[in-house]
Amino acid sequence: MKIPSKLKIGGHIVKVDCRQKLDGLNGKAVMETNTIHICKSIAQSQKESTLIHEILHFLNSTLGESAMGHSVQDSLSEQLYQVLKDNNLLK
Repeated sequence: MKIPSKLKIGGHIVKVDCRQKLDGLNGKAVMETNTIHICKSIAQSQKESTLIHEILHFLNSTLGESAMGHSVQDSLSEQLYQVLKDNNLLK
């Protein structure tokens, strides 16, 4: 999967920024600035899975942040990534 420089999520344009360091995080969603940060130094598969995870943060924010806990988002992002990858849908 190509990591895009921007995405449209729920009618909003969200910038995707790959950074060298993220204080030990693989990624971070910042709703206030419509930005997703992804650590540049992690493996490509981790970048792809992290992007899905951070997209889920944006989607969850429309439900109220407590609607889907972080552990649920972790699980869903990994499962969704596996389905997309195993079915060659990440081209």
